Amino acid sequence: MKRHSSRAHPAAPAKQRGGFLLEALVGILIFSFGILGLVGLQANAIRHVNDAQYRGEAVYLASTIVGRMWTDNPAQLEANYDKDLAGPGYLALKELAKNLPGASLPANEPDIQVVAGPSAGSSIVTVTLFWQLPGDATQHNYSTTAVIGVN
Repeated sequence: MKRHSSRAHPAAPAKQRGGFLLEALVGILIFSFGILGLVGLQANAIRHVNDAQYRGEAVYLASTIVGRMWTDNPAQLEANYDKDLAGPGYLALKELAKNLPGASLPANEPDIQVVAGPSAGSSIVTVTLFWQLPGDATQHNYSTTAVIGVN
């Protein structure tokens, strides 16, 4: 005796229709969020690389001005470089600092302070440079201190 089934192939229940399409859409959504995360990480990395570049330029400018101070007359350091006196050395640094973004803003002007050093023939010099990346409200700075003259 042969048993006959009423159906040759059972049909999928009606509730299962479109399930594969829904799974594919959810997969695409998860993949899209992953790609957006990677793009955000890349943008953040580029911002940090730019900040490192400008910090390197600030280090170079500060080192350059300190080197110039070593070659100048130690008795004239304050007159030539102090920000409050706006001597020719300070004005030269201010001009060079324009290579940094946002350095032309009044709040980001470079600062040089010259005070008496540990001996009669020396001075303690502090050079601070400021910059601000475009679209960033945060002010960045680099500061270095050196003793110029004889001890």
